[in-house]
Amino acid sequence: MLCLLPVLLLLFAFSGRSQQVNSFWLNGTAGLNSVWILNQNAYGNAEMPYATTFGLTGGLGASFFMSKEWGLNGSILLSKLGQNYYGEQSGAIADRKLKLNYLEMPVMIMRQIPYMNYPTWISAGPDIRYLVKATQEYSREDGGNRLQNEEGMMDGDVTYRFKPIDIALNFSINRMVELNYSRSVMFLFSIDSSFGLTDINDADWQIPNTHGDYAGSHNFYIGIKAGLMFKAARFGGRRW
Repeated sequence: MLCLLPVLLLLFAFSGRSQQVNSFWLNGTAGLNSVWILNQNAYGNAEMPYATTFGLTGGLGASFFMSKEWGLNGSILLSKLGQNYYGEQSGAIADRKLKLNYLEMPVMIMRQIPYMNYPTWISAGPDIRYLVKATQEYSREDGGNRLQNEEGMMDGDVTYRFKPIDIALNFSINRMVELNYSRSVMFLFSIDSSFGLTDINDADWQIPNTHGDYAGSHNFYIGIKAGLMFKAARFGGRRW
C-alpha cells in the first residue's frame, strides 16, 4: 500500500470542492483486480508457489449524498476472483488455476475527504458475494512423487467445493470529476480492496495439509475501477 501513496497524492490534490447535497446518482464501472486466496487449500497435497493472478470486475451502482460529508453507495458487480499457482509440487513442476466467479453486492458508507479539488470519498462497508461458478485447471509434468489426493487436483467444475456465500469487508477511495457544466455527468475513479471474512471452502473440502493442519481460505483483492456517474435526481437543499 505504501507504493500507492505517491499516486494518491497526485490524484487527490487539495483545493476545495464537494459533491451536491441530496443528490442521487447511478453509475456503471469496470476494473481490474489483483486477486488472492489467502491460505492455500491443496486438498491434502503438497502446496504450490503462488503466481500473479488478475481478475476483471464490472457492474452497476447507485449513490446518495445526504450531506457534504456523508453518502451511501450500493452496487451489483460480477467479479472474477481466484488464484494461480505454479512451481514445484512433490518433485515435479505443476500448474494450477483456480477461478471463482462471484456476484458481488457491496453496501458502502462514504465519508468525504475535505479540501479536495474534486469530490473525493473514503468508503467502507460489508460485501455479500454469491458464488456463480468455480473451475479448476491443473497440469503436472511427468515424474516426482505421487499426489496424496489426485481427485483434489482434477480439472473442471469444482463449484461444490466452495460455500455459496462469502461475506467480506470492502474499503475504497473514490474520486469524481464533472464532465459537463451542470455537473450531471461525472467520471468516477476508485482504488478498491476487499478481504473475505469467511472461510470459502465447503465443510467436506476443509482438508488438512501435509503437516496435518487446516486453515480457512479467504478471498482478497486490491484493484482499480473507472466509469461514469449520472445524476438521476436531486431532492432540494443547498448546492455545494
